[in-house]
Order: sequence, then C-alpha cells, then structure tokens
Amino acid sequence: MVFKQFAVAVCWSCLANIALSASFDCNQTSAALEEAICADAQLSKSDEEMADYYAKLRDSLSAERSQDLLLEQRTWLKSRSRKCPTNSAACIRKLYDDRILALRVRYENLIPFSFGDAAEVQGLRGTCGFPELTLPRDFLIYAAGAYSGRKLDVQVDQSGHQATQFDIVVNAPAKPVALFLGAYEPSIWNIGWTKGTKIIAVVATGYHRQVVAGLPKDTPILISTYDNRGPCGYTYVAENTLTNINPFSTRIFGKPVDLVHFAGAGKVVIGSPVSPSDQLYTSADSKPGDFVDTTKPLAGPAGLQEAVVKGILRPATSTDLESWANRKANAAPKDALPPVAGGDNRKVYLPKNVSNGYVILKPFEIPSGLYGAHMATFFLAEGIPYPKGNLGHSTLYDFNTMECHGTMCGIR
Repeated sequence: MVFKQFAVAVCWSCLANIALSASFDCNQTSAALEEAICADAQLSKSDEEMADYYAKLRDSLSAERSQDLLLEQRTWLKSRSRKCPTNSAACIRKLYDDRILALRVRYENLIPFSFGDAAEVQGLRGTCGFPELTLPRDFLIYAAGAYSGRKLDVQVDQSGHQATQFDIVVNAPAKPVALFLGAYEPSIWNIGWTKGTKIIAVVATGYHRQVVAGLPKDTPILISTYDNRGPCGYTYVAENTLTNINPFSTRIFGKPVDLVHFAGAGKVVIGSPVSPSDQLYTSADSKPGDFVDTTKPLAGPAGLQEAVVKGILRPATSTDLESWANRKANAAPKDALPPVAGGDNRKVYLPKNVSNGYVILKPFEIPSGLYGAHMATFFLAEGIPYPKGNLGHSTLYDFNTMECHGTMCGIR
C-alpha cells in the first residue's frame, strides 16, 4: 500500500516535468540554454514541435539525404547559444519559429500563396458592422442602387456575368454620411462628392461581387454579398427589396436608412441636387479599373470582336451551316425519320434562325453577357477543345461530337 502511494507521487512528479520537458529530458540537462527552454512553457512546446517536424522530414528522406539533414540539425542546435543569450526568450522563440518553418517548407512542400491584392479582398470583414468606427450622433444613412448599373465590357468576378457600373455623386455637406449601396449584378460603385461632404463608411451588398472605387484608402468599407458569403447576408436596393433595407441598415449602423435613391442608367445623385457649378471630387486611391479582371475576355459583342481580331474566331458563313447539315445527314440512318416528300428526310437537321455566327478556331473562353439580342451562334471546329465560359442564350454546334448545346438546339 505504501508502495502504491509512492508510485502515484512519483507519477505526478513526472507529469509535472513532462509539461515542460521539450524534446529532451529536462531532469537530465545541465546546459544553460536547455534549462531556459525547460523553464518556459512556450519554448518547451516549440522545441517539441521542431523535433516532431525534424523527425517527419528525416523519415521521408533517403538514407543519404537523411544523414545530410542530421548534420544540418546538429549545426543548428549548436548555433542556438551563439545567436541568442540564454536570458532572451524572445530571441530563442524566433530561432525556433524560423527553424520550424524551414523544416515545414521541406516536409509539407510549402510554396507562396497569394490571396489577391487589396482590390480583390476589399471590404471583407468577419463581423456585420464597423466595430472600429465611432459613429457620430447626427450622421445620415443614404441608400442607393438598382438591379444593375451601366453595362461594361469587362468582368470583376468569377460569376461569368457582365460587370456594371454606378457613377454616384454624394452632395451632403451638412452632416456626415454613411452609404448603403446595393445591386444584384456584379458592379463597380464609382463615387464622387461635393466640397464639404464627408463619407464616413460604406456598405455594398448584392448577389454578385460589389466593389467601391473613388474613396480614400482609410474609408471603412463592408462588402457583404451572396457570392462572398458576407457576414450580413445580402440584398440590393430596388422597389421590390425595400422591406429588406431598414433591417439590414439597423443591423450594421444601429438605425434605419434616412433616404433611398434609385439609380437610373447607372447614375444617381445622393442627398441634395447638384448644380453645374459644384466642384466634384474623387480619390485616386482606388479607381474603377483597379477591379477589372484582366484575365477574362471582354464581355458581350466587344469580347467576340476581340476574339475575331486575335484569330480565335471567324465569322460563320452559309458554308459552315451546310457543312453541319451535311455531316448530320450523313451520320443519321435513312430510316431514322419518316420520308419527306420532295427531299431527303435527314435535311431537317439544317440549323435555322442563326444569327451573329462564329466559327471557333482556337481554344476560347466565351465572353459573358451573351443574352437576348447579344446571343451568338458558335460552330466548334474539329480538333478544337470545348470552350470555357457560359453560353448564356447562345448556341454551339460541336463538330467533334456532332452535338448541339444551347437555347436554339432543335429549333428550326
């Protein structure tokens, strides 16, 4: 019984040492540096983490490379006391942090990762609001927006939708202003203001990406959309969404909107009317062009013409239509359809109602915005990969598979 009590006491003592034991036995060390590590919980943990990554990397290497790593590790261990005094825990921690990273880079095959520039991550926040901002007592909240603004020939996100732009003038010199901006389509909000107007914060919301240009870099911005799973959810500013506006504003600013302005043709004046003599200002800290995705083709007809100039597309001709019809006819059995008086029953495959036609000659990304009057007809040349992007309302005839894709398939 006495033995068991003693054993328990010894066990608790061991556990106490293990908590600060690092990767070596703290009870057996006499070196000043190792004693400093054992005395510091964070350093002890770092030493264990470093030893763990060293062992993982060593075990993943060949015998020859493992031996090289051993020599390298011994050199690093000997250099610790030379680089840091034993009473400088901060210096030793940095040594360990650097060594752990060096081992992780090799074991985990780490490479640099870019989350994007400031334009790409603008306004992303973890909370629904501006906790760092002390709002003045008498500030005004103006809301503005529409389903979409003025259509641009570019994209600002990965949705495949054509970007739109709102040009906004804020004229409210009497009181500080917070802006509540909302559009469904991906949009650039290009903001200017009159002398004396002070914009204290901006929230931009919508289904697709929203970005804000023209404001000084220290203006607080919150972007909350469906696409970025924003902390406030999403809505936009239109007549059919008015019931959403005040709850959204109250959650962010603590009070409802003072006035809503609906944009027309991508333009809106917020606050009081502006006269021709009013001087307008904007900031060069962020410009509309900063948010354009230059890796994407131009949108709509401009994107098609750009592809023609680059030799990626050529305009389709009646020969391309006949070629498709003949290939289809030759591939179809004669008894697939009932006989047609006065002709070959297989000729019903001839495409009709073809407009704005192009032949795809090289790898191609379909421009965004090919809807309604801008829809196109594509013929994918044999041997060319299927294009990237969204067809929209367009139609594609694939000479590789002899299949039709899009809205006009089967319509004669």
